[in-house]
Amino acid sequence: MQLTHIRKSDLNLLPALAALLEERSISRAAARHHLSQPAMSRVLQRLRGTFGDQLLVRTAQGYVLTARARRLQDELQQLLPRIDRLLRGETFDPATAEDRFRLCCPDYLSRLFAPPLAERLAGAAPRATLEIAPWHEGAVDDVSRGRIDALLRPNRISPLLRSEEILRSDMVCVMSARHPLAGRRMTMKDYLAYPHIMVTVMSGERTMVDEQLVAAGHRRRIGLRVPYFGSAVLAVAHTQLIATVPRIAAQQYTRETRVRILPSPFKFEPIRILMSWHASTDVEQSLRWFRTQVSDIARQLA
Repeated sequence: MQLTHIRKSDLNLLPALAALLEERSISRAAARHHLSQPAMSRVLQRLRGTFGDQLLVRTAQGYVLTARARRLQDELQQLLPRIDRLLRGETFDPATAEDRFRLCCPDYLSRLFAPPLAERLAGAAPRATLEIAPWHEGAVDDVSRGRIDALLRPNRISPLLRSEEILRSDMVCVMSARHPLAGRRMTMKDYLAYPHIMVTVMSGERTMVDEQLVAAGHRRRIGLRVPYFGSAVLAVAHTQLIATVPRIAAQQYTRETRVRILPSPFKFEPIRILMSWHASTDVEQSLRWFRTQVSDIARQLA
C-alpha cells in the first residue's frame, strides 16, 4: 500500500476544508474552527496548493464552490466521520464524547424537543454539542449526504432514508378567544364559513390538511399563509382566522396569547412524527445513542 499522497499531505487540514466548504465564508469557518481569520486564509491557500484547485471563488454574492470543491464536499461528509470512528475505536462513551449531534425539524418540533434534549445531553454527554437546524427543502438530501444526523418531520417518508414513528398528535382548531365560534360546538359549515391560515412548510406542495379536505369534497378559504405552525397559532389571537394544527403545536403557545383550542369538525388523520436517518449511520454507536435519546424523549412527551 503506497499511499503516496497521504504521506505528502497534512490530514489535519481536512476538517478545516469541510468547514470552509460548508460555510462558504472564511470568517465563519475560522470562528467555527477556533482560528483567526488570517490563519484560516492561510489554511485555504495551503488547501488550494494541496488540491491544485481554487476550491472557493469570490463573486459579488460571496464565495462559491468550484466543481472540484463540490465533489470534495460530498466525499468529506462520508469520509471524516469514518476517520473519526477509526481513531476513536468502537467504544462510544457519552460521558467523554465530544461529538456534534445535528437534528433538523420544523419550528414546533424544535421547540418541543430542544429543551429536553439539551438537558439530557448536558447530563449524559456534557462535552457534546447539539445543533438543531430549521426544516428546509434540502433536508432529506442533507441527511443523505451526512450534513444532518437525524430528521424529524410529520407523515412524509423518504425512500432514501430509514424512518420510525416516534410520536402521534391529533389535529385541532385554534382561534381567538373572542372568535364567534369559540364558545360553541363547531360544525363543518361553521368551519368553512371563516377564513383559514395555511401552513406551507414545503413550497409547491399541498398541505396535509387541504389534501384531506379536498379528497372529501371540501375547500377552505385561505386568509393567511405562513411557514410555521407557531406563527399560525399566534396569528389567530386578534382575527377571525382559524388555524388547523397538530395539538402538540397548539399547546405550546396557549400561554402566550389568548386563543382557544377546539376539536375539529372534520376527522383528520393524526399527525405521525417520524424520525429519519441514513442507513449508513446504523453502524455509528454515537448516532444510535443519540437517536435513542430522541426516541426516549418522544415517549415521555407522549
